[in-house]
Amino acid sequence: MSRFLALAPLLVVLFAAGCGGDVPASGEEVDVSGKVPAPAGKSIAGYNLFFQATGGKAQQVHFTLPADGTFSGKMVSGTYTYYLTPGKGSATEQALEAFPEAYRKGSLDRQIEVKGGPLELKF
Repeated sequence: MSRFLALAPLLVVLFAAGCGGDVPASGEEVDVSGKVPAPAGKSIAGYNLFFQATGGKAQQVHFTLPADGTFSGKMVSGTYTYYLTPGKGSATEQALEAFPEAYRKGSLDRQIEVKGGPLELKF
């Protein structure tokens, strides 16, 4: 028993060092990437993809989308919902209205936890 007690501080340090790994703390800036799947027959070029903070230390951010719908950049780790808005060079508001409602409005039913790396967006 005394041998265990003598090793206990070392075990605590080793355990603590192994915890957390590459998982960022909420509020840490991380690199992200992803792709917005365009609805059939719709162009997504020039639209803004907004990430609205819903939890943690997340902060609102947006990306302007190219024709292929890809994006990459920095975000603060946390919980977000996401949606599209017309941007400079995009189609008009009426064209956005032709997108399914899920693309146009954020929803607490559709949230994503941002921890860095590729984001899988589902509309």
